[in-house]
Amino acid sequence: MFKNFLALFILLLACLNVSSKEVNGHSLFPAPDGYFAHTEIKNSEFDNFKLPNPLYCDKKLCKSSNLGFSNSGYLSIEGKVSTIAYQKEDKQRVVKLLLIRNYQKVIEQLGGKAVSDIESEGTTLFLIEKPTTKIWVILSLGNSFEYFLTVVESNVARQILVAGQLADQINKQGFVNLNVNFDTNKSFIKDGDKPAIDEVVTLLKNDPNLKLSVEGHTDNVGNAVANKTLSQARSDSLVVYMVAAGISSKRLLAKGFGSESPISDNRTDEGKAKNRRVELVKIK
Repeated sequence: MFKNFLALFILLLACLNVSSKEVNGHSLFPAPDGYFAHTEIKNSEFDNFKLPNPLYCDKKLCKSSNLGFSNSGYLSIEGKVSTIAYQKEDKQRVVKLLLIRNYQKVIEQLGGKAVSDIESEGTTLFLIEKPTTKIWVILSLGNSFEYFLTVVESNVARQILVAGQLADQINKQGFVNLNVNFDTNKSFIKDGDKPAIDEVVTLLKNDPNLKLSVEGHTDNVGNAVANKTLSQARSDSLVVYMVAAGISSKRLLAKGFGSESPISDNRTDEGKAKNRRVELVKIK
């Protein structure tokens, strides 16, 4: 079933006339212990990546409800594509299932998961979803002496609510979620989040009577006290930014709740993602 996939890489190697020599491994996924990267097959800033064979999810053909798939189980994704071939340093056979489990552990530590079924003789697809990026990891094991790692990084369009939309939601429900994302254990504002905060500044300038409580929340991972301190620091940094943009500090209040007020189930990755948020709450 997966022979065509291996044949595709072999054909690609031949077409590119790439020699088998040691190259740098992928920056996100260094070579596992006992392996080395010997051939960089593809490195494209933007391309479409397709698998020649369908994959299975829960022992059935993956469908369009599984991200990136057609209803017939074929994967097609766009983004920055890197494919690298790896071999064991001792030139021995690849211990396939052990290799997969090692990658699975690393990917889960990064917040990812297996999308397709684990295939110790074929191809396994993993996905790491970040607020602004999806990282697809394709592990192909069709050869006894080497394996292929493909990483596709896709940027996700950020939804920024303009001042009018923020006002509508605040008037309707008394609060609105602010679409900003902080780095892990950090409270500094990233450049990519400033346009969203600038819309809040515009909102406040358009309505001089509006006062807002800027409320930070986290999931339940880690120490509860540290999470509360972190969420407070994040709210403080947002208030400082808006004050520097010309909003009176008397109209803003920073609060950090840590993991005290979840809105979703912290037992799932999706629930944790929803709980990590910043809310703008109207002060009456």
